[in-house]
Amino acid sequence: MRHLLRSLCSLFFVVVALAAACSDSTAPAPVRAAGVYTLEMVSGRGPVSGSFTLTADGRAQRDVHFESRFSPSDQHLIGSFTIDREAISFELIPRDLPADFVWPVKGRWLGSAFTITYPDPADGPPVVEFYRRR
Repeated sequence: MRHLLRSLCSLFFVVVALAAACSDSTAPAPVRAAGVYTLEMVSGRGPVSGSFTLTADGRAQRDVHFESRFSPSDQHLIGSFTIDREAISFELIPRDLPADFVWPVKGRWLGSAFTITYPDPADGPPVVEFYRRR
């Protein structure tokens, strides 16, 4: 009985080790990050709703909605992203305009969520957006 129990424990640890070795934690960062992320919180004058779509090949799409006293507006940006440990960086351009302008924006990578931080266009406090994977 003791030999059987020891064999089962050894088998359990082998299975756990194999599962850990096969997990996507060893996959490149864009593969682990791929998914749709929903805007959950904003500090400063940022969008009121939105999402980011990140793909396994490092592409990004940001769709957000702004409310203002004068008129609401939507913003659609496409581009690429990279992750380096706890940092996420984007290079985004307007989806429906020539790529004359590239918006480089950075944030914190949190595993299944991330933030981006950028200056307020009217010289207020920085805007921080928090996105979580659906």
